[in-house]
Amino acid sequence: MSLRTMERSPKEIAEMIKTRIEAVKDVKGWHQIRVDLTRKRSHVNMHLLLDNRLSFEEVHRIASDAEREVKKVLSNARVTVQTEPVRHTREDIRTLAKKIGDWLPGSRGVHNVHVQRIDGKLCVDLHLEVSAHMTVKQAHEISDQIERKLRAANSNISEITIHMESAPDPSSRERDEENKELKWFIQHVAMRFDEIKRVHGIRTRRVGMTRHVVFRCRFDPEMSMRKAYEITTNLQNAIKRAYPGIERIDIQEEPESKCV
Repeated sequence: MSLRTMERSPKEIAEMIKTRIEAVKDVKGWHQIRVDLTRKRSHVNMHLLLDNRLSFEEVHRIASDAEREVKKVLSNARVTVQTEPVRHTREDIRTLAKKIGDWLPGSRGVHNVHVQRIDGKLCVDLHLEVSAHMTVKQAHEISDQIERKLRAANSNISEITIHMESAPDPSSRERDEENKELKWFIQHVAMRFDEIKRVHGIRTRRVGMTRHVVFRCRFDPEMSMRKAYEITTNLQNAIKRAYPGIERIDIQEEPESKCV
């Protein structure tokens, strides 16, 4: 790490890395880049969005290119790259927008996502929920990040309109207990599927009277996306049978990562 880099904060270094990652060929976008600095070694964790039609060899090549770009900023960094497949249909844009809204710090979620094709280009309209205590500037920064990520994932998007709303703060103890029970159930029902290496990041949200659940499943990196999707679909159906009141379940398929 250079002296100039050492003088920067983790947030500033993350911004430097983001600029380099966005220039890597075939990277459609990202939704998390975390930098942890220690005296002995730095750690960088990132999630990249890639075309789902890429082969595992191509995905590995892109991940290696991204790692090299990180080391140009932090030469001694231990880098973990996780990849997620994306497609480009209207429904996939809706799913991607909701995933970004769920995992972006400061966001309380995205809903009412509408995608229209006008003159051959896609126009996206969505609602973003943020804390009622957040400033207009902070909310606008989150909105900008969502727009940048969507445009990076699909160059055919010509217009994005984001309506910002203040979300009520959770305060019900009963709801907390309900969420704990649901998380316990998801962890245990996932054990029925031998191919699932790990379930993590379970989060639940309520939008009005509806309930939304999102989490991640890790698989063998050599498994095909078709097989992984089949397994997560079966898991999703098992959860909905037990909890029919859940309107939507989003499961992200990820490769089981190994320490670098």
